[in-house]
Parts: sequence; structure tokens; C-alpha cells
Amino acid sequence: MGIKPDRQTSIKTKITLLAFVIFFVSLFIVGLVVETTVVAPYEHRMSENAMDIALSVASIPAIQKNVGKAGGEEIIDPIADGIRKKTGAEYVVVFDTNSIRYSHPVKERIGRKFVGGDEREALEGKQYISKAVGTLGPSMRAFVPLLHEGEQVGAVSVGVLLDNIRALRRELTQRLIFALFLGLIVGLLGAQMLAWNIKKANRGLEPYEIVRILKEREVILDSIPEGILAVDEGGNISLINNTARKLLGIEGKEVLGKSAEKHIPNTRLPEVIRTGEAEYDQEQILLDSRILTNRIPLVEKGRKIGAIASFRDMSVVQDLAEELTGVKKYLEALRVRNHEFLNKLQTISGLIQLGEYHRAVEYISGVVDAQQTVLSLVTHSFRNPAVGGLLLGKMGRCRELGIDLSVDPDSYLAEHGSVSGNALVVIIGNLLENAMESVLEVSREMRRIDLSLFDESGRILISVRDTGKGIAPATIERIFEKGFTTKMEDKRGYGLFSVKSLVDSYHGEINVVSEEDHFTEFVVNLPNRGGA
Repeated sequence: MGIKPDRQTSIKTKITLLAFVIFFVSLFIVGLVVETTVVAPYEHRMSENAMDIALSVASIPAIQKNVGKAGGEEIIDPIADGIRKKTGAEYVVVFDTNSIRYSHPVKERIGRKFVGGDEREALEGKQYISKAVGTLGPSMRAFVPLLHEGEQVGAVSVGVLLDNIRALRRELTQRLIFALFLGLIVGLLGAQMLAWNIKKANRGLEPYEIVRILKEREVILDSIPEGILAVDEGGNISLINNTARKLLGIEGKEVLGKSAEKHIPNTRLPEVIRTGEAEYDQEQILLDSRILTNRIPLVEKGRKIGAIASFRDMSVVQDLAEELTGVKKYLEALRVRNHEFLNKLQTISGLIQLGEYHRAVEYISGVVDAQQTVLSLVTHSFRNPAVGGLLLGKMGRCRELGIDLSVDPDSYLAEHGSVSGNALVVIIGNLLENAMESVLEVSREMRRIDLSLFDESGRILISVRDTGKGIAPATIERIFEKGFTTKMEDKRGYGLFSVKSLVDSYHGEINVVSEEDHFTEFVVNLPNRGGA
């Protein structure tokens, strides 16, 4: 037989047991309170009443004169019995100094000695309250000395049976137990409802299951190579994993519950909470590193309760991406040049077959000089291989389309800088692609694109100017919007949005100047720490 796993006590059982213990302790405490605040004061009031009655009886002259005299009971008993009936006392007994009774509720006991043994001090001139067992049973009685003309002639005892007090205590206890029993039932039902609501709020999970899930979540979050950061509706950090702590440079610091903007000055999480719109694949500069981040609002039942961001250091991935991008651009450039050279080889072959050897030599020299000029410009002015490969490909493509792509001979780009080659490829590539599409709408002789790129004084300046149709003033304000396009056949509209996002991530600027039917110029200004 296998060993059964320990079964954890359910939250429902715990709350029920807790409610039972609370009500049981409450019952005990209430019982003590009732005993001290109800029964005891009631007993004290009864003793005071008995003492008041005894003092009143002891002050009646007819009783004072007839105590100790033969036949005195005939006068004393009717008076005492009337007082007993009016006051509700159990008995009013008058006795002389020999403890002989002169009044009693049971007439046969008149003339007999007082029973109880607690009357001695009363015959010595003291007044007090006593408890003793008399002929009527256990009682609480008040004793008062009886004086006549300054001389003690006996005493008065007024009694209240303790059975009455016990009956009161019993009745109070029964009512109290009944009330608390009803309260216990209501409390247990309430505990059941509370446990059900708590379990429902916890999606049916027991506390030990929640603890296990939280521990698993912590391990999973800390094992993810991406940084995870969540904030509440007030923009305060509610969750952060170890990767995020490392990327943010806050290892060892307690940041939960603190403002996210304090630790990430350029975070857009508050903006995501405000707008309720997610932001995907956004580049951002974080502590001199470039990260790729996604920001998603957290919504519960239509109410925005916070936002979560995932981000990753792109330095390692970027190196590989740049290599792949550079290879891709070189392949594109080779494809274009291969196509060009096939056409040129066919031309040379035709000239040779026609016997035009001199013209073939001149044609070859012209081609070599032109290609050497282009290669020399690209290799010497653009040290970044990804950008160089991009330009070679675009130049070849422009030649195929009959577009005059002119590169400023003073252009220069260093091999390394804080702006990655991949980012520059995206920016320059999209701007050139837009310019090429624009000039294709005009006549062949008007198709011209001017490119300038300068890397100096810690900044990169990029200018792309085309002689296309231009952009309408009403459209310029929207060209950087995600998904916006002026081409009906193109439903993407992400090119300029990507450019703007990259420029913003590097805290740069992008400006556009356009004149319809004349030109359009995009100018990008990027900070480039570590550049030329």
C-alpha cells in the first residue's frame, strides 16, 4: 500500500471551527458578565430591600412594646404578616432576646425558637445580612436589633429565600444559552457563507494551494530571461522578477509598492493605464541599453487595475540580428548586381559578335569606372556593414527602376555607436523605400532621390529627399500613425510608424517637409554616444 499524502484542512472547515471556538468563548465570557452584572447586583438589591424592611419593622412602636410580653404575638404577628405580604418578603420574624418568635408565616412556629444560628450578633446590637438554612429553607436574611426605651428587647429578621435567586439565575442562564445557541447557529451559517465567498474569490483554491501557486509563480518569473514588471492603477510596482531587477539596476532594493516612474523615468506604463491600449514591440533606451518591450493594460470587469510590461536586453540578440541583416542586404545587393552584370555581359557579347571591339573596350571601362566609384563611396563612407549592404541593394534597385539615387559624397557613418546598425537599416530602408514609391508616380526623367548621412559631434543626421508627388498638409500629421497608409492596395502602414518608434526610443527627432507635386524631405536627428 502506498502512503497517502497529508490532506490539508480546508478553509471552510477552518473558518467553521474558528467560528465555533469564538462563539463558545463568547458564551463563557457572557455568562461571567451576566453573573457579575445581573445576578450579583440583583442579589445585592434584594439584601438591601430586606434590610430596609427590617429597619422599618424595628421602628414600629407596637412591636417594640409587645416583644417579650405574654400574648404579644397577637399584636406583633398581624403587623409583621401584613408587611410581609405588602413587600413580597418570604418572611418577617420578630423574636425576643431568648430567640422566641413572635411572628412567622407558618403560625404553628410562633412561640418556638428562631432557627439558623446566625441571630446571635443581632441580639448583641448589630445589624447585618446573613445566609443560613431556616425552617423555610436556605435564605438570605437581614437582622436588625429591636429596642424599646433604649433597651434591646429582641431583633427583627426579614428573609428572602435563596431558591428565588437561584431560579432567577437559572432562568437567565437558560435564556442566555438559547440566545447564544441561536447566535452560534447563525454564526456557523455565516462562517459557511464567508468560507464559500472566500473560496469563490480564490477560484476554489485552498490557502495551501494558493501558497504553492505563488511559489511556482515566483520560480517561473525568476527563470524567465525577460524582465517582468507590473504596476497597480496608481503606477506603483506590484510585481517584479529578478531579470527586471538586473536590467533596472535595482538588485537588493525593496521597490514593491513604490512608484515605477521613480525607477524607470521614461516608462510608459502610466500612459498605458490611462489609455487602456497595449503597446507591442517598442524599443526603448534603458540605462544605456536598448530593450524591446511590450506593455499591456490589466483590465478586470471593465475597470483598469494596472499594467504589465515585459522587456528584454537586445544587446546579444542585436549582434546576431545585425549580422543576419548585413548578410541579407549583401545578398540583395549581389542579386541586383548579378542581374545588372548579366545585362552588361550580354551587351559586351553582342558588341564582340558585331566586331565592335573598340566600343566593347570602351563600354567595359565605363562600367568598371562607375562600379568602382559606387563601391569606393560605400566602403569608405559607410563603415557599418549592414548600412553599406542596404545602400548597395537600394542603388541597384533604383538603377533597375530608372531612379537617380544620389548619395552626398561628404556622407559618413562610423562602424560602431550607441545607435545600432539594425535600427539605422530600418530607418534608412523605410525612408528610401517610401521615397522610391513616391518618385515612381512621376515621369522617368523626374525620378531623383538625394541621401545624406552624417555621423559627427555625437549625433547622426539622416536626410532623404525625393522629387515625388509630395504629401498633402492634412496627411502629414497622420503619416506616423500605426496602420495609416495612403496606398489603397497596401493595408500595412507600419513603415513610418516603425521609423518614428525607433527614433523616439533613442530620444531623437524626425521632421518632414513636403510640397505637393514638388518634393518631400525627411530629416532624422539621433544622439549617438560613442560615435565619430
